Amino acid sequence: MIGEYPPKIGGISTHIYYLKKELIKLNQNVFVLTYSKSLEDGVYYNKLPNRFRGFFFILFGLFKGIYIIRRNKIDIIHSHFATTPGLLGLILSLITRKKRILTVHGSDVNVFLRRKYIGKIVNFVISNHPLIIAVSPNLANKLENKSNNVIVSISNGVDSLRFFPEDIERQGIGFIGALVNEKNPKAFIKIITGLRKLGIMEPAYVLGQGYLKKELEEMSSGLDICYLGEIMDTENYLKKFKIFISTSRTEGFGLSILDSMSCATPVVSLMSPGSYFLLGDLGLVVENENEAISLIEKIFKDQSFTNDISKKILEKSKLFSWEKCALENIKIYNKVLLK
Repeated sequence: MIGEYPPKIGGISTHIYYLKKELIKLNQNVFVLTYSKSLEDGVYYNKLPNRFRGFFFILFGLFKGIYIIRRNKIDIIHSHFATTPGLLGLILSLITRKKRILTVHGSDVNVFLRRKYIGKIVNFVISNHPLIIAVSPNLANKLENKSNNVIVSISNGVDSLRFFPEDIERQGIGFIGALVNEKNPKAFIKIITGLRKLGIMEPAYVLGQGYLKKELEEMSSGLDICYLGEIMDTENYLKKFKIFISTSRTEGFGLSILDSMSCATPVVSLMSPGSYFLLGDLGLVVENENEAISLIEKIFKDQSFTNDISKKILEKSKLFSWEKCALENIKIYNKVLLK
């Protein structure tokens, strides 16, 4: 597998980590080529400069990738994200003549595909993978209109041993995500501002890091918002929050949404492909910040409504598991190898 991996925090690294873990349980041999330093068995990385990391990841990754493939007798190259990892996987596949698969995770299709230059790379990578896995039906539908290749949808999972409800006093309104434009964290500040005007003074917490942090701190001065930086043990926060807010408009799936659901923590989300897939039938997806403020106010004031939401989202979260994700991936691997 090629892509981000812990200690890097994010949806893709979480996905690869759990997929690798479950595949090994199913007697598969799995190796990872990634950006960040890792001492975990079966995980390879290259030390990269801060500038032009994508270019050097491909350059150094070619040599490291060929080494991994030959040393470990790899059958399939499975790339995650249709930018640098997908391009590297494609090149390695052509050089070594190994089968290749691509998983798209959201912003590669919803954001980067629209951009002038990187969009050409994304389109090239997608067009040259005969089979593509999408983490949600919405992504799969988008790709079916852009590619003649085989497109399948396999949802992410949730670690129910980490994310589960606890009978504790809840406090706070939470946001988890990179502080970058794609995650739309400014909308979270607007929502908190609106809640303060209504007299809802519940403290707010932002878990994440990114180039917008300073601007967000300036915007939120006096709003009682605590910036906690990147947090590994997000379960310890999601179990305690009264409400979790997702503001991304381009979320392909929404792992933090699903994790919150598994903690029975009420979720309010702005409309995105991923949030609609997870929450659309539960009435928890809204079009704008004003609608989010009204729904959050109802959650705070109507306890029976809140209890009902908590039960419904917890029950729906049980439809998703990493074991199920791994089993579906193995079906795809077998299908590709038999061609």
